[in-house]
Amino acid sequence: MITAPDNLHTKELESANQNFDLFCSFHRLDDPAYAIGEAVLKGDYYFSRFSLDLIPVDSVKITDRFARILREDASGMSSPELPAMSYEDPKTFAKGKYLLEQQLEKVCETENLQMKDDLKRVLLAGGKRLRPSLAQAAYGLGKGPSYPILPLMVMIELMHSASLIHDDVVDNGALRRGVVTINVSSGNLNAVKAADYILGRAMELLKIYRGTGINERLAAVSEQMCIGELEQMKYLNTEIDEETYFNLITKKTALFIEAAAACGAIAGGCGEKTIKAVAGYGYHIGIAFQIKDDILDFTGTEKFGKKTLQDAGKGLKTLPAVIGLSKAQEKVKEYSDEAIAALENIENGISRKALIQMARQLEKREI
Repeated sequence: MITAPDNLHTKELESANQNFDLFCSFHRLDDPAYAIGEAVLKGDYYFSRFSLDLIPVDSVKITDRFARILREDASGMSSPELPAMSYEDPKTFAKGKYLLEQQLEKVCETENLQMKDDLKRVLLAGGKRLRPSLAQAAYGLGKGPSYPILPLMVMIELMHSASLIHDDVVDNGALRRGVVTINVSSGNLNAVKAADYILGRAMELLKIYRGTGINERLAAVSEQMCIGELEQMKYLNTEIDEETYFNLITKKTALFIEAAAACGAIAGGCGEKTIKAVAGYGYHIGIAFQIKDDILDFTGTEKFGKKTLQDAGKGLKTLPAVIGLSKAQEKVKEYSDEAIAALENIENGISRKALIQMARQLEKREI
């Protein structure tokens, strides 16, 4: 158990230790009382609770120690911190993506060679990088004192990638971003540990944003994602209505995309009105994105990067199955339009134009 100096924040730290132990316990996947999928999701939930407990403790030393314990437990190897990250403003999306990919490659470094190979294959396979791109675009709206955007982009992408790796374990997915999933290549336990390892890497970056509200937002949305995934399991092989569908995708997808956009605006030194507007944009884009993803699960080609009809195969009803493909596509446009409308009072400039273009591209995407 990790203790705080001078017995500060004893109650919060005690709760953090308890939730961290529960998280580690579930992610060993060795309790016969729980199916693998349920064990993974419950572990993720306790990790989110642990993250929330750490915020009031507000100790860099303690957070870094937990991060090291997590990395070393997951990899089975010693694990020094990442090298200091660039604080430069990428300025352009191309430069931001380039710097992000560089850092993701460094994240994959570990003495555990199997884990290193698995992470490089999955993390560097590409993907839309929607969440960090939204954060970068929102960052560009700021004019005040700012925090570095690159570590935030990395942290957001690692959170997302970890959730995808865990999702593939839960769903027994075989293909992601066009490459073989870790659960297929190396087994469920190694996949869970690989995702936990990059969560430990993401934790290293929390110190940069202390006191900004960014860490609080990301921890809170992580909890909601876990709750959404656990709730979704209750609806497998059952009929659902639109309200239930939208409640699930709000928690599973939209709130994280909303938080990515809002956190980018916070890091850029934006005012409250801009942060609120960008958050509204992110929420509506998140809903549109998930509906489109569910449409592509029916209609996607090989470019989609994963097998189609996966949702139906696991007994999950999505909006296209509830209201039909045509009406679902109308909903995509409706939410994309609302996202753009949320930016109405944002000063017209490169970043605003980029956000609008992103909304339209996501609306029409085929991958």
